[in-house]
Amino acid sequence: MRLVLIVAAAAILLSGQAHAQMKGRPSGDTGASAPKGEDPKKRMEREEAAAKAAMKNVPDSKEKYDPWKIGK
Repeated sequence: MRLVLIVAAAAILLSGQAHAQMKGRPSGDTGASAPKGEDPKKRMEREEAAAKAAMKNVPDSKEKYDPWKIGK
């Protein structure tokens, strides 16, 4: 019985901390939002251009990847 009370008290305390962390934030806000009034199509084009530019920095592999290879 005592264990049940301890678990219930811990659940209540932890849920209170999670609620306090989300206080003041609108629901669904991840913190990385686009500027207001930005066209979604232009935003998508900008993000695709950034992804392509980032992929140019990835070097080509000189050997074929073998997932079953052990060590080197």
